[in-house]
Amino acid sequence: MATEPTSKPLKPPALPDTCNVIDCSTGRQQFWRFAKGKRRMKLVDVRDTLMDQPVPAKHLDRDTSQMWRPHCQNDAWLPAEQVFFRVLQLPLCNEVELPGMVELQLDKISPLPLAQAVWTFERVPVHRPDQEQQTVVVMVAERSVVERYAGELEQVGYRPDRLEPAVLHQVMATPQGGELPDGAWIYPRFVDPQVHCTVAWWDEGVLQNITQLSLSSREHLNELTSDLTATTWAGELEGWLTGETDWHLVASNEDAEEWLSVLNDWAGKGVQVEEPPDPNALAAAAAARAERPITQGNLLPIDRQARYHRDDVDRVWGNVLIWTGMLYVVFLSVYFVMKTRVAGEEQAAFSENQKAIKLKKELKGLGVQRRLLEEQRELRWTALNVFKSVAEHIPEEVTLDSLVFSESRNNQGNNITLRGRVSQEDSQKLQDYSEALAKVAVDEQGAQPLFSQVQPPNMDARAGGYLDWYIICLLRREEAGK
Repeated sequence: MATEPTSKPLKPPALPDTCNVIDCSTGRQQFWRFAKGKRRMKLVDVRDTLMDQPVPAKHLDRDTSQMWRPHCQNDAWLPAEQVFFRVLQLPLCNEVELPGMVELQLDKISPLPLAQAVWTFERVPVHRPDQEQQTVVVMVAERSVVERYAGELEQVGYRPDRLEPAVLHQVMATPQGGELPDGAWIYPRFVDPQVHCTVAWWDEGVLQNITQLSLSSREHLNELTSDLTATTWAGELEGWLTGETDWHLVASNEDAEEWLSVLNDWAGKGVQVEEPPDPNALAAAAAARAERPITQGNLLPIDRQARYHRDDVDRVWGNVLIWTGMLYVVFLSVYFVMKTRVAGEEQAAFSENQKAIKLKKELKGLGVQRRLLEEQRELRWTALNVFKSVAEHIPEEVTLDSLVFSESRNNQGNNITLRGRVSQEDSQKLQDYSEALAKVAVDEQGAQPLFSQVQPPNMDARAGGYLDWYIICLLRREEAGK
């Protein structure tokens, strides 16, 4: 069988978004592409080319959902004459049990050894007057023929999800107008010089038999009538054909003219001629039935189905890996661009920071120089003020020998030491001189004294009636600089 029985109920998938149908059984490659519409599949592309012409890859893009829900996206038609049809009347059963019931009948009905064949089945639409049985069409084909045909499709880039005979869609569409089908429908297929006929036998709404007849040429209609006679007798003997048979020839008027005279004479009554569907309509019917479970009416070998499914899975994961790789490359590109940009900004910020540090050091050095200059200026003004004060207030009787400047260790100011001589009788003037220095101010209001402290003079007696003296003045530099 092309499909394996499953232990779970088969849930029919929804109609696919797109469906392709291909037919290479006429000596040419006919390709149809359909898109899902609101109520039906709409034909969007038709191609009629040579057999070996590759199918455009843009038409064969697979749905990602094939990874977890295999469904018919690519349909292909087998020549009907390569398929053996058998019709079974089986009791009603669960969907899960039906494959097993069919498989039990294969040894009896298969014209080929099962090891050399592929088989499938499809349930016939309900036209039965009874509700206790169901009709199933079993299809058997030689494995080598199916493998060869699938291989030819692969060579043009087409991997079918389902292999089926196109005539089955016509049989399943019988009858028209909602009536119970009754009679025989003949579906000729002209393959010069041969003519292959598929005959579907209905009796009171129940499909009873499907036979395949091959004529050596159009002129040998006697071969058809003899085979139809044999099948009619067999049906009457087996009991599945009752009453008179209404004959229906599904062919164009031009082809029917060659057949009607012979068939009418053989049948003894008029044969009804029905216009066959054009290839586009038949392809549309196949696309409309694509929602069937992939296990029904599918002669594609199970190993090819499994391989195609693995390829779909690999394709999806491959696309995931490719997109992941592309996103990773984009991420890396953005990362390196941003890194370069941030590194440039960081380098610029570092350079600015180094410049700021350098300017800060230079500013600090300039500040130190400024303070030194200010101290030097302050010291000059202080020295001038000291010289001026010492010179202005010293009495004539007092002699100044030296003026010594020294730094104080207690950070309260700098010392000015005055040394000189004075006669003993003028010692009081030295005391007055000390007090006058203590009152010296550096501003006009006298609020800022020049010296923060002036010690009383120290005197030592010397020979000759003179005294050596010294006065220590604590200089108030802060105030002196204002």
